[in-house]
Amino acid sequence: MNATDSKTGSPDKKQVLVGDGLIAGYLPGVDILTGVHFELNLGELVGIIGPNGAGKSTLLKAMFGLVPVREGAVRLHGEVITNLAAHSLVEKGVGFVPQTENVFPSLTITENLEMGAYQLPKSQTPDRLDSVIQLFPKLGERAKQRAGLLSGGERQMLAMGRALMMQPEVLLLDEPSAGLSPAYQGEVFENVQSINATGVSIVMVEQNAQRCLRISDRAYVLDNGKNAYEGPGIDLLTDPKVIELYLGTLAKQ
Repeated sequence: MNATDSKTGSPDKKQVLVGDGLIAGYLPGVDILTGVHFELNLGELVGIIGPNGAGKSTLLKAMFGLVPVREGAVRLHGEVITNLAAHSLVEKGVGFVPQTENVFPSLTITENLEMGAYQLPKSQTPDRLDSVIQLFPKLGERAKQRAGLLSGGERQMLAMGRALMMQPEVLLLDEPSAGLSPAYQGEVFENVQSINATGVSIVMVEQNAQRCLRISDRAYVLDNGKNAYEGPGIDLLTDPKVIELYLGTLAKQ
């Protein structure tokens, strides 16, 4: 499972999103990612874990065009999408849920969801609203409530629901359980699994490493901007080296 031994992408599965040799960073001359390889296959839930500063969120943002990629390539169904603008990626079926500031607090739940459908013809918005509310009934029950009054877990639910309004094929989640109580964390992970069960391929960066690995089909461990380990989530969860180097400290975060 050491990243230098082999890649875990199975040749008999359809690759959806690939990051190959990514070197990226926020400031000129300062690289956060230093050659990361990443693969997401159709229908998978793939987790990304690692210590603070490992480059986890940077990888997600680089794939979504929010951090400049200086070397390497990002491909969606084989098409190069490196450094493509975020709104163009949404049109191509990629959704992104940031860790913070992911809802409009002054707008109602319904209005937040409608904002997620801004690229759709207005005639399609009601059907998309119905689909999202079927997946998250709590949003329908409180449709007229302002998002600023929601709990942290409810905000995450709303943020994911808004990203689903465009019916993405790929959903990128940046630490969805961060700052939440254990009960709300459990609800968030259940929501992620429910979304994945509808056929959406998911990449999830997570600080709760153990919970992330338990539900991930495959996972990547990053360290110092590079691939450290990769493999099936359950295998990484029980790998002695991963436990010793990463899970012992990550589990306490």
